[in-house]
Amino acid sequence: MMNKVRKTMRRLFCLAVLAIGMVQLSHAQGLRYSVCVVEPEYSEAERELMADYALYMARAGMTHVARTLTVYKNEDCFGSGVVVEHGNKKYVLTNMHVVGYARQATVVFQLHEQTIRYSHCAVVKMSATDLAAIELPEESEMIALPISNSEIEEDMSIVAAGFPGLGNKPSWQLTRGIVSNARVSLDNHEQATRIIQHTASIDPGSSGGPLLLKNGEGKYEILGINTWKAFYREGVGLAIGKEDVQAFWATFSNQESGISAEYEALRSLSGVDWLYAFRHLPEEKQRSIREMEWQLPFEPALRVLSVRDSLVAEKVRSANHYDRTAPHVITDMGNTSNAQLVYNNFWGVNQQVSFLLGHDWAGFVKTGVQVEAVIAQAPTTGMSSTYWGPLFGVYIGVQVPIEMKGFVLMPYATQSAAGGAILSGRSMESFVATTDTRLGVNWQFPFGKDDLIVGVHYDLDWLWTPVELAKKPTKTISGSKTINQFFQNGLGISIGIAW
Repeated sequence: MMNKVRKTMRRLFCLAVLAIGMVQLSHAQGLRYSVCVVEPEYSEAERELMADYALYMARAGMTHVARTLTVYKNEDCFGSGVVVEHGNKKYVLTNMHVVGYARQATVVFQLHEQTIRYSHCAVVKMSATDLAAIELPEESEMIALPISNSEIEEDMSIVAAGFPGLGNKPSWQLTRGIVSNARVSLDNHEQATRIIQHTASIDPGSSGGPLLLKNGEGKYEILGINTWKAFYREGVGLAIGKEDVQAFWATFSNQESGISAEYEALRSLSGVDWLYAFRHLPEEKQRSIREMEWQLPFEPALRVLSVRDSLVAEKVRSANHYDRTAPHVITDMGNTSNAQLVYNNFWGVNQQVSFLLGHDWAGFVKTGVQVEAVIAQAPTTGMSSTYWGPLFGVYIGVQVPIEMKGFVLMPYATQSAAGGAILSGRSMESFVATTDTRLGVNWQFPFGKDDLIVGVHYDLDWLWTPVELAKKPTKTISGSKTINQFFQNGLGISIGIAW
């Protein structure tokens, strides 16, 4: 009889353990209906704007924010979030740095049997404590989790849920740990009133996912939002505490956050315009902006414009000093290549057509190769009326790129040397050598993805050849073969393209 009782009790105990395990398993699996992937939505124009600013912010020494912008412009940018309910509506709570400047986001729930995706969900609120809310459609049947009312204590068992990256794709992760520090003080994250340090593993992509606690009924409650990880230490995850989450909802209003609209001011500028303004700030202002801790990558860009405007308003600097539309020398112009067709008329006596293939170094130094066709007038008595000759040469020079409103003005001076044959009709007469000093100005206009170049110049040309030309020689050098030296000058025009 006693053996039967023992067997019955053992079976009941096993069934109870199995039932508890099934309940815990169902709760863990049920988290997939509450925890999701958050993918910010950006238009192609917004991605191009971010790429442009990332380049020039890196040149300003802000490599961290430039890298963050580069992440945002990638199509595979994502984080995590958790469903909460407020005012009879369901929202996804996540980090502000996950959605960035997006006005809409795609929310993805990866269930075991299917994947549920909600696209174009409005980002309706952000806060300086690095929290954001995304509104779910009314038809959503996802399960909202409550915010815990329990006191946060050290050695408390917790669970972290989210979708960190695995092979550049979000992958479900559920980890366990304890609260190792119930109240962390971080000087560079003073906006949050309560930061929880815990030992549950979190990784890039976990940002915005919930830090969870089981209540007395074995159900999960939100204790915080995982936001940071200490990469230089083992088992250190940091979460924004429930106090800030509760304060976030207490001030909630279903209106589009002004944070995503702040960078509208940057749309009227380019990255190079912003860099120009930054480099014309006082050095102490530049240094302080570089050394600040930033939550979002466009904050330093907005800060530069704010400082610039305040200095202009205080008349510390003139408005033109910061105005990219006012004429100014471009000191940060990169290397460019160009091809030009040049025509010279030496006061109607001789003419020259050249093709130049050049490279501009940092905008100030010009080098290149050239192919010329010289058309020279010959004496009319008993000879052909013209000579012509193909010449090959090189040139070097300097220029000053001055940016104007809508174009770049480039005054320049170059020196070239070329040599080749001179012909009468199809018969070769002799050789010819020239050297040109050219003073001119080019106008460079945007032309598709490249620039159109139009220019005028004054040319001083020395030409040496044994052949007699209609123009009177400035000097004749006698020897085994007489060489005539000619000096000619005139005006020319050019057209080309730079890339």
